[in-house]
Amino acid sequence: MYKNNLKNLMIERNISNNKLATETSISRQAISKIKNNEFHDISINVLTELLEYFDVTFDEFGTIYTRNECLQALLPDKGFTNKNLQLLESLISKNLNISCTYHSYSNNQSLNIYSKKHDKKFDFSGNFRVNTTLHGLTFEIIDFDLYIRNKKINFDNFYRFYQNFINQLECYASHLGFTQIAININPYIDDNLSELVDPRDINIPDLKFLIAHSNYSNRENELIKMSIIKNRHYREFSHDYAFQTANKKINTINHYIDSLPRLNFFEKEKRRLSMLSEKNIHSNHYTKIFFKQLNPEIIPKEKLEKDMLKR
Repeated sequence: MYKNNLKNLMIERNISNNKLATETSISRQAISKIKNNEFHDISINVLTELLEYFDVTFDEFGTIYTRNECLQALLPDKGFTNKNLQLLESLISKNLNISCTYHSYSNNQSLNIYSKKHDKKFDFSGNFRVNTTLHGLTFEIIDFDLYIRNKKINFDNFYRFYQNFINQLECYASHLGFTQIAININPYIDDNLSELVDPRDINIPDLKFLIAHSNYSNRENELIKMSIIKNRHYREFSHDYAFQTANKKINTINHYIDSLPRLNFFEKEKRRLSMLSEKNIHSNHYTKIFFKQLNPEIIPKEKLEKDMLKR
């Protein structure tokens, strides 16, 4: 990747878009794209004309980066700076009517967030991270726990609130230009079964039954989160072929269990785990990662593959 220095050169020499377009064969639209995106692809003809116009060398006009170096260069602006935290706070306070405390660390690339104690309805905590992956700039929700404080709040209202919270995080990531958002879903201890269980996508009636007949815990939080992100078209990260094969078998059993009539959630879970054991399907109980595309890739991942081949 080539990071151009056109914007700085134009400022230093007091050259406007119109002036540059008039004195070269480059259109104003092309100039604007190159100036506003340091990593914009430039054709050899346009680059040659710019080098001649500014009387600079290739190295003076820009710097060569690998795709990963390019993403790393873009990352600081996406971090949890005061400006970006103000945006996040405005989205949360305006659309959710709650107030949070923020603590950024690791050069503003990670964030802990907590709801303030005076909130009477919900208790929230989360851990976010900005990162680069093969697919581009990623806003990653490492942990996300939303709990009901007021037992009188009905399920439908809470579910909508949870949906809206995730929607605001998507809006934040999209506004800052992240390529994608990632949400982690963690295994939980099922107190009824005394066993570590992987979350799965369960239907709304079962979720309602679960909330009504149990104390809200990690189990309920992860299952609601899973339900919401599946409905919002997130895709699970597939590790390899063996993972995909095992996942298909697990999903087949899950769908069968959900189709059984007259069984409540607890009975279904007991039956499901029994079937998995009978078929010798075991889980490593790892964190599941789900992705959703937000913006076009800043730099196509094929360029990273070329960079890797060169090295």
